[in-house]
Amino acid sequence: MARLKVLIAGGGIGGITAMLALRQRGIEVQLFEQAAAFGQVGAGLQVSSNAARILLKLGLGEALKRVATYPDGRDYRGWDTAERLYYTPLGQKAEAHFGSPYYAAHRAELLDVLLSGLGEHGFRHGARLDRVDQDQGGVSLTFADGSTAQGDILIGADGIHSTVRAQLFGKELPRYTGNVAWRGLVPAERVAHLDLGSVVGVWMGPNRSIVQYYVSAGKTFNWIGISRSSQPAQESWLAEGRTEDALAEYDGWHSTIRTIIAETPKILRQALYDREPLPDWQVGRVVLMGDAAHPMMPFYAQGGAQSIEDAYVLAGCIAEAEGRPLDALARFVRLRQPRTAWMQGLARREEELYQMNDVAAIRARNDRMRANRIPETATFPPEQERLYGYDAELELQKSG
Repeated sequence: MARLKVLIAGGGIGGITAMLALRQRGIEVQLFEQAAAFGQVGAGLQVSSNAARILLKLGLGEALKRVATYPDGRDYRGWDTAERLYYTPLGQKAEAHFGSPYYAAHRAELLDVLLSGLGEHGFRHGARLDRVDQDQGGVSLTFADGSTAQGDILIGADGIHSTVRAQLFGKELPRYTGNVAWRGLVPAERVAHLDLGSVVGVWMGPNRSIVQYYVSAGKTFNWIGISRSSQPAQESWLAEGRTEDALAEYDGWHSTIRTIIAETPKILRQALYDREPLPDWQVGRVVLMGDAAHPMMPFYAQGGAQSIEDAYVLAGCIAEAEGRPLDALARFVRLRQPRTAWMQGLARREEELYQMNDVAAIRARNDRMRANRIPETATFPPEQERLYGYDAELELQKSG
């Protein structure tokens, strides 16, 4: 039997993880990235235990540990008083409970960790995909420069603006979620006097929220503020905002938050869009994964983590299918669609939890949350048990 060859469109977190996982299983793979270099953009992200478990299986644990931070817990506070309303353990408690660490990292540094396992071959930059064709014998890619590539399977890991998705299902207009994200990175010394602690801080307020934590081995403080707005911004990682506008958005918030915003050298303002769910991610020998398949709101910090899960499960399905690519892709979709759909819904529910604006509802929420706010006795809520306890290897074994 001829050796299987897998093609990947997209060199982000999901695409590179898929390449590493396929190589680990002895499968030939070639990756195509449209940019001239792997993109070192973005800000902080959380590498939760479900994703870290996979990166450790890929041999990247030590490299990740060097650049990440290891927060002790997730600390939920009120927007104006800074009262602690809720707490869930991370750090050693989460690692012991879930069997793998929970990290926070800069997106560019996580990408560097993944690239450290990639080597110098098997990928091509400047490859802007123009057309996808397939037949019973395989799949063919045509690029904007006229070059082509052939393989047995194509993985569309090309993000929320996916060319592969548009090829399979037609172009669609993005749906504005009604939220704008403000992002910033602050040198740690500028906020050292605030005593922010080694936590993922979640600040909840009417119609807006902020999540914050250290990245880059503690050298940089990362924050993302999300606010409901009828005026969408650009849908771009690089769209800049103004400090005075961000301060106006968070007018009346606790001085800690306003100081962090004021100390931020450059603020980004990005509209949050999503796409309508797809009934299937597979068409023949082509399959979508990550944001190309299931873009989600950032309220549970799972965009990157779910792409990592996708990548590992997809590689396992392909390796175990013994030359039956259509069966492999169908199994992948069956395994992953229910979990990612649940995660998309959970992220939407968190938006309402964080940003509710009804006074009675806020009072009821705060009273309910205060029952789990003592760090020494705090426990993991059921959704975190389900989310962080996920073991991709075990899921493959159970479905085999």
